[in-house]
Amino acid sequence: MSARHRAPAKRPPGSEAAHPRSDLAARRVMSRIAVPFFVVGCALCALAATADVTHEVRTLWIVAAVVCAVTAVIAWIDLVVIARRMRAERTWSARTR
Repeated sequence: MSARHRAPAKRPPGSEAAHPRSDLAARRVMSRIAVPFFVVGCALCALAATADVTHEVRTLWIVAAVVCAVTAVIAWIDLVVIARRMRAERTWSARTR
């Protein structure tokens, strides 16, 4: 059996980090991309909803616009949370020096 096909070694229980943290910089990049992408998607879906005449298709475009808007709001909230956490980490690291 080659090294690529072996099952990954399991870590022993209790070896997880005591205070796991996500990569805030990577989350910030993803949210900065997601906000304008989904805002534009929301606008395009709303525009498409006004152009179609059948009720079923219009409903689909409206649902897509709402999903895009909700996703954009979630990404915006994530940016606010990330900024707060990064600020807290900077002040904490400045205090421990």
